[in-house]
Amino acid sequence: MSDCRTLMSWDPRYLDYDFGEGHPFSERSRGSAVRLLEAMRFFERPNISRQSEVSQIPDHMMLNFHTLRHVERVRRESESPEPGLLDHGDTPAFSGVWDASRRVVSGTVHAVQSVVAGEFPHATNLAGGLHHASPGAASGFCVLNDVGVAIATGLKKDWFQRIAYIDIDAHHGDGVMYGFYGDGRVLDIDFHQDGRTLFPGTGSLGEVGAEKGKGLKVNVPLPPGTGTEDFLFLFERIVPGLLRDYRPELIVMQSGVDAFSGDPLAHLEYTRRAYSGAVTLVHELAHELCHGRMVLVGGGGYSPASVARVLAQDALILSGNGVPQDDDPLPDTWRAEFTKEFSEAAPTTWGSGPHDAPRAWPAGAREKLLHQLSEHTGHPMGTGH
Repeated sequence: MSDCRTLMSWDPRYLDYDFGEGHPFSERSRGSAVRLLEAMRFFERPNISRQSEVSQIPDHMMLNFHTLRHVERVRRESESPEPGLLDHGDTPAFSGVWDASRRVVSGTVHAVQSVVAGEFPHATNLAGGLHHASPGAASGFCVLNDVGVAIATGLKKDWFQRIAYIDIDAHHGDGVMYGFYGDGRVLDIDFHQDGRTLFPGTGSLGEVGAEKGKGLKVNVPLPPGTGTEDFLFLFERIVPGLLRDYRPELIVMQSGVDAFSGDPLAHLEYTRRAYSGAVTLVHELAHELCHGRMVLVGGGGYSPASVARVLAQDALILSGNGVPQDDDPLPDTWRAEFTKEFSEAAPTTWGSGPHDAPRAWPAGAREKLLHQLSEHTGHPMGTGH
C-alpha cells in the first residue's frame, strides 16, 4: 500500500486573515472543514499529523516572489490607523494584515518544505491557495501569494527543479501563472471558467508561457455551466499525459471550491465527484511519478457548506481514507456548530444540497478544445497516456 502519511497545517490564527463582516472571502469555512475532520476523529488516525502552530518564515523570503514595494505597502497598511484598499476594491487592508497574510504563506512554505525533505509524502494547507496576488500587487482577496512564495523559495533553495502546479479553482490562477510565465521549471495546468465571463479575465488558450516556460502553461477555459462530466472528461485526458511527460519532483494542487454548483461568485456546476475524481487522479500520479510528493491547498469557495465538505473530502483522499458516500450522514456535533456559526441550516449528508443541471457541451466541443490545446502548447492532448 502507498505511503499516505499526511501533514495537515491548520493554525487557528489562520482565521486572522479576515476582511470583515460582509466580505465574501472567509477562512472560517476552511476552519469548518478542519472541524468536520475533527468530528470524524481524522486526527486520531496513525498516518495523520497536525501542525497547529505555524511559525512565521523570515520576512525576506517573501521577496523570493513579491517585490519589496508590495511587501512594504502591505506592512504600512497593516500598521495604519485607517487601512485602505490593497487593490481596486476587492481586497481591503485591515489592522494586522501583514502578519495574518504572512502566516498563511508560512503554512504553505512549511508544507512544501516538509514534503520535499521527506518528512511526509503529503501535506495540506487548506487556508492557502491565494493564487491571484501578483509579485507586485494584491488582487482578488489575495494579499500575498502563498503558492507563489512556496514555489519560488523551493526553486531558489534548490529543493526541486521541476514542479507541477494544478489549479481547479473557478477563477484563473493568474498570479501563479504570470509569476512563473517564462520559467521552465514550473508546469502550470489551470482549469477555470472562461476569463471572458469571469474575473480576472485571463487564462486563454493562447497563454502558453514564454522563453523556457513556453508550452508549460496550459490553460483550460470552460464555458459557464460546465459540470462534472465535461470537467472530468477533459481533466483525465489532459493531466496524466502532461505530468508523465514532465516528470515533476513535486505536485502542488489548488482545490478552489468556487467551481461547485451554486457558488455565488462563479458559474460552473461541479459536484463532489468532480473534486474527488480530480484529487484522486493527481494523488495516484504523485505516487507514480514523484514518490507521492504532493501538497494540497484550498483556494476560492463562497458557500460554507460546499467548502467545508469538499476540502474535508480532499484531506480524506490525500491521506488514503477514501471518499464518503453521498448518503453518509454528517456528524451531529459538526452540524450544530455549523448552523450556529454560519446562521444557516447545515447539510445533513455529504451529498445533500441542490445541484443545478449543467448545460451539456455541444457534440464535438470537448474534442475541439483538446485539439486547440494541442496546437497552442505543442503537447498531444486527449489520450491521457
